[in-house]
Amino acid sequence: MLKRHLVIVGILAGLLFVSCGTRTDLFQQRESMLGKNWGRSYETAKHNQILNPDADKNLEPVLGLDGQASDYNVGKYKDGFKETKSAEVVNILKLQ
Repeated sequence: MLKRHLVIVGILAGLLFVSCGTRTDLFQQRESMLGKNWGRSYETAKHNQILNPDADKNLEPVLGLDGQASDYNVGKYKDGFKETKSAEVVNILKLQ
């Protein structure tokens, strides 16, 4: 009888120590995406200016999508917010 109680107390004490040992992340501050990318846009602009310092002298238009394709894509993007799809409620256990 005493052995059974010692085993139960030992298991509970072990669970207590394990659960307290894994909760250290609550006290540590995690690095956010802003912290990881701090100054990235400044460094990119500086790198591009070093790479091509005479870029302001080039007055040719930038190649890319034409006006019609761009207008279609922007319209499609805006229409995506207008549509509301009703989500079907899915239960794990269907009782019928």
